[in-house]
Amino acid sequence: MLDAYSQETAMPDEPDYKTLERRGEEIYAAMYEGGSPLGLLSEIKECFAAAIAAAKVSGLAAEAARLRARLDHIVTVYRRQFT
Repeated sequence: MLDAYSQETAMPDEPDYKTLERRGEEIYAAMYEGGSPLGLLSEIKECFAAAIAAAKVSGLAAEAARLRARLDHIVTVYRRQFT
């Protein structure tokens, strides 16, 4: 699913980790627009985990750390609001 999405929606010259991050943020926004966030957190985690891995492979440690911090924040917010 992620590979197909990233290939379809990648901006020209956009690094893979940015495409994956954007998708994770879109899913996060959808949690608030839809009625049920059930299952969306796992999709967000999958997107961000792939983005973190892509950033690391590209030698972008600071980006990987930023993405990790963002994912941690999303998980914290989700747990406070939806569990």
